[in-house]
Amino acid sequence: MEYKSIDIKYVDTNQSFFHYTNINNLESIFENGLEPRIGENSLYVEKTSKIFFAKGEKGIIDLMDVWLKWLTAKSNVPKFIYWFATTIYMRFPLCIKSLPNSIVKINLNNQKKRDKSFIKMKTILDNSVFLKLDLEKNIDFDYNDIDEVKKRYYDSFLKLLYTENSNLQDVKMEYWNMHTKTNKLIEKRKIQVLCFNSIYKASELLKYLIEKNAEYIKNNCHFLNEYYNYIYK
Repeated sequence: MEYKSIDIKYVDTNQSFFHYTNINNLESIFENGLEPRIGENSLYVEKTSKIFFAKGEKGIIDLMDVWLKWLTAKSNVPKFIYWFATTIYMRFPLCIKSLPNSIVKINLNNQKKRDKSFIKMKTILDNSVFLKLDLEKNIDFDYNDIDEVKKRYYDSFLKLLYTENSNLQDVKMEYWNMHTKTNKLIEKRKIQVLCFNSIYKASELLKYLIEKNAEYIKNNCHFLNEYYNYIYK
């Protein structure tokens, strides 16, 4: 099957919307459109099915930095413990907030766990592609929609994982963590596969964006900067 594609050099990367997905999903996406789902990482957090995406190349960059922190934070934590902590314990009004915060801080400061997360992310992105989504405001998404994670978890925990410039006092979604309206399908006519000089791997596109935004990343995305230095240098 042929997929509509576009080179990132011809894209207004500041105003475009991007989603990354496993390459094996492309056939289904270009047959049926991009379908909203509650993924494994959104299980027990999101109440309804949505499609997540980022706005602009800075959105991709900040999203990847957050994902690296999240992967590191839950490294070697058994699924049951992770489920119990995020769905029950942390939502209990009298929970001891310092406990999960301390675990996250310890993991984030563990070099071996960071390195493990960098390798895991590279593997994920080697087998993924970025999609450019031609979305329509107020039809496909609403800028005022709510970030369920912000709404459910306390600030001191999210401050460890979200971007440094995130406004945790405002529960609205931000440019790096946007989503469609509930149960909204993105039609295949609105989807293109992103490439760079005929290279489609999301890992190589991210490398291109990191190098293009090196100064911003050094100052604002410390995990992504370390990922780049570990993987590519």
